[in-house]
Amino acid sequence: MTRTQATVVAGAVALGAAGLPACGPRNGTAGLPPAGGPAPGLRLVQQPAPSSPTVTLRVVFDAGSADDPEGFAGLTALAARLIAEGGTETLSYPELLRALFPMAAELGWQVDRDQTVFRGRVPAERLEEFYRTFLDVLVRPRLGADDFERLRAVARSELEDDLKVGDDEELGKEALHAFLYEGHPYGHPPLGTSAGLAAATVEQVRQHRARVFCAGRAVVGLAGGFPEGFAERVVADLSAGLPPCAEPRRPLPPPPPVEGRRVLIVDKPGNSASAISLGFPLDVVRGHPDFPLLALAVVRLGQHRQFVGRLMQEIREKRGFNYGDYAYAEHFVQDGGTRFPANNVARRQQMFSIWIRPVKPAEAHFVLRLALYELERFLRDGLSAGELEDTRAFALGYFNLYRQTEDRRLGYAIDDLFYGLDRPFLDDLLERWQSVTVEELNAAVRRTLTADDLKIAIVAPDGAALAEALAADAPSPVTYENPVADEILAVDAVVQALPLRIPRENIRIVPIADLFVR
Repeated sequence: MTRTQATVVAGAVALGAAGLPACGPRNGTAGLPPAGGPAPGLRLVQQPAPSSPTVTLRVVFDAGSADDPEGFAGLTALAARLIAEGGTETLSYPELLRALFPMAAELGWQVDRDQTVFRGRVPAERLEEFYRTFLDVLVRPRLGADDFERLRAVARSELEDDLKVGDDEELGKEALHAFLYEGHPYGHPPLGTSAGLAAATVEQVRQHRARVFCAGRAVVGLAGGFPEGFAERVVADLSAGLPPCAEPRRPLPPPPPVEGRRVLIVDKPGNSASAISLGFPLDVVRGHPDFPLLALAVVRLGQHRQFVGRLMQEIREKRGFNYGDYAYAEHFVQDGGTRFPANNVARRQQMFSIWIRPVKPAEAHFVLRLALYELERFLRDGLSAGELEDTRAFALGYFNLYRQTEDRRLGYAIDDLFYGLDRPFLDDLLERWQSVTVEELNAAVRRTLTADDLKIAIVAPDGAALAEALAADAPSPVTYENPVADEILAVDAVVQALPLRIPRENIRIVPIADLFVR
């Protein structure tokens, strides 16, 4: 598994038992896709391209950390890790790697809250050889006790060392995630918690693998230069080799409602930066009539790693506070080293979020105010007609890049199946954008988003001091090392005194050592 895929699993936070009153979505759960049970049989998505020199295989299960049993957070990810990195009945994991190397083949996995994907990619002329190995990984995994202990140790290291110590950006984003979904199946990290990883046994992993990585939950995706009849063969092999689904999938409860502004501060002494994320659960998902409008508007608010977004312009470009500032109309995971969203991290329930990449601790108070100022302005004033035309022109070109590879096109087609769409998501998105009016766009934003009822997660070196400053709501001026324009200073004078409306009882401080424990 690549490092990027590992990060998808490790990037989440579980809070301790003590907490604020439950809080959650602005609009409830109306319009969410049904939880449902297992499908009657394995499903197939195929995109043949006979002239393609490669073949991509994706086997996606409607299973994720939301399926972890009570007290065993991380069991789904442990099972997926042991399948992909534990070897087969005939090959140890080192032998498996040696077998894949001369094929120039890739084999990876990722787990999110509602989906798990096993992905293979191979030159078309090595497909037959690779497929035999890929099939063995999925239907005849070794699931050995020694490999279980080895891979559990890896998971613990990713939890304690990589995320808690080495990755404040993911820590801040995932602290928000757990804060939003306390007491909900989405509320613990896919990677697991210290207690969940400690409690797991290899026998429980074996049983859980049979329960969630079963034929009725699987979608087979094939793209590229595979021969005629190959897709049907894969379906037959997996239908026969995977265990049958013995029980329906557990339905999701509604996300807890959010009332007012609430803050979680992850206290991390000695930290040289503060990471900020904010958001709320959202019941607008792909297939909802407001989703295309919201997605286009959010491009203007904060498209991921693009300067078209207001947040990027105001926080980074004009003021130089950090490296980047983005907004998302749905859960976002970056696809490797690209700037594009990963596929097959679809969810039955969604969230809106803003990600403020790390800033100097002394500037965190002001930058939070600036982000909220921009969100309030976005809701109050909307986009102008000129901004809509600029955003539309950018998005119609940029979003076409999302489907420039056969692997990504396949991933989107599988996600379309998850959301029950009757036509390709990106086709529908781009078509709707061509005709939307500024009045329709701004009305959709005001229907779906809020600046009043949201949660904020901050990783900070002095949690107590920051909590008192936020609650006091005193001005938070900043100074600049280099001259800035008068119009920027005029806005700053307003921003530094912007009321945050966060009473001290709505602020929780959690020491970094207390995260990911239970």
